[in-house]
Amino acid sequence: MDPEDYSELIAELAPNLHTETTPVRSAVGRTTASDIRAPRSVPDFAASAMDGFALDGAALNSARDGNAIRVVGDTPAGHSAVTLQTGCAVRVMTGAPVPSGAEAVVPVELTDARQTGPAPEAIRIDSLPAAVPPGWNIRSIGEDMCRGDIVLTVGERITSAGVGVLAMLGITEIEVLRRPRIGLIVTGDEIQGADQTGESRTEAAASSIFNSNLPMLAAAVRGFGAESIEATCSDDAYELRGVLTTMSAEADLVVTTGGISAGAFEVVRQVLEPDHSTFRRLDMRPGSPQGFGRRGTLPLIHLPGTPQGAFVAFHLFVGSLLTGKSLRRRWRKGLLAGPDLRTHGNVVTFRPGTFTESGEILPADRSRLPNFAAADVIIRIPRGTDTPHGSAELCAGTAIDYLEC
Repeated sequence: MDPEDYSELIAELAPNLHTETTPVRSAVGRTTASDIRAPRSVPDFAASAMDGFALDGAALNSARDGNAIRVVGDTPAGHSAVTLQTGCAVRVMTGAPVPSGAEAVVPVELTDARQTGPAPEAIRIDSLPAAVPPGWNIRSIGEDMCRGDIVLTVGERITSAGVGVLAMLGITEIEVLRRPRIGLIVTGDEIQGADQTGESRTEAAASSIFNSNLPMLAAAVRGFGAESIEATCSDDAYELRGVLTTMSAEADLVVTTGGISAGAFEVVRQVLEPDHSTFRRLDMRPGSPQGFGRRGTLPLIHLPGTPQGAFVAFHLFVGSLLTGKSLRRRWRKGLLAGPDLRTHGNVVTFRPGTFTESGEILPADRSRLPNFAAADVIIRIPRGTDTPHGSAELCAGTAIDYLEC
């Protein structure tokens, strides 16, 4: 099974989330729970786009004849508009309300007025376009947003600019999806903590490995805007059942690593197959062993124990569940910078890659975790087709699929 088909197979395991209210100031990275509509227009009054003078049609015609135009008011930004008399001008600052009846704002640079200090009693306009368009340098009501416009759609991740849009509208709090709580269980007798070093390292610990999967996947969970609940577990079935029971009261989704191959100590398979989870090998490298299921109502995703396999599978499959998009929809297109990539005849392969200065994608020479540590993207290399000249290759300049990581 290709990874895209598998992603669609497990889509129903996406966690169901409740909503909560959060202040807009702390909403960055959160996901909207519904469409957000503008409660008012922006701007909600005709505003000047320039420091200058608001003139009506009569004043513009008089200015073209070289006449001085009397200034009858001065409006800084944040102050109420003043009345514009026929054939006269009002000085307005950028963002200030333009008086009713004004047809244009003439920039101060086109007049004989000083740019600072008190408003003059009269102005002359040095140069004026032959045809002044209606509303010249006047921002109309609703130019940025109209009342009732959808400004953020449901399921959208809020960016810093999104926070700015909400604040611009005077919105102080919104309904968002509660951050998913992702349980992470790293299994294996061989796993040790980072503190088991030096003189405290026992003979048994000397044949064990540091737990890289847990901190790595916890960081990846946070990168998707979720919260992690972390646990390690030995190859003891009773212990794993206990950890799963504890997490069932807290987590929206549990992700395990390790214990899903065909060996004699595959604790995840032993505990969960066949009543709770299904396991299979996908046509992909790295990360071929995969599994999924439910324990009661708790969704389960099972990743391989190798760090590079867990990393790739998390971004492909768990990332799809957390974004609500299938893997097939998440791939983006880029150009391969080279060197050529050899395809595999039986499986889809994945390779870390980095962006060049010209925006092309340069693949790493291997797919180990240190290579992914320096990567910007995961490159998808499709199955190859044998040719009379050997296995097919992706050549420099070829369009490729990638996923940011």
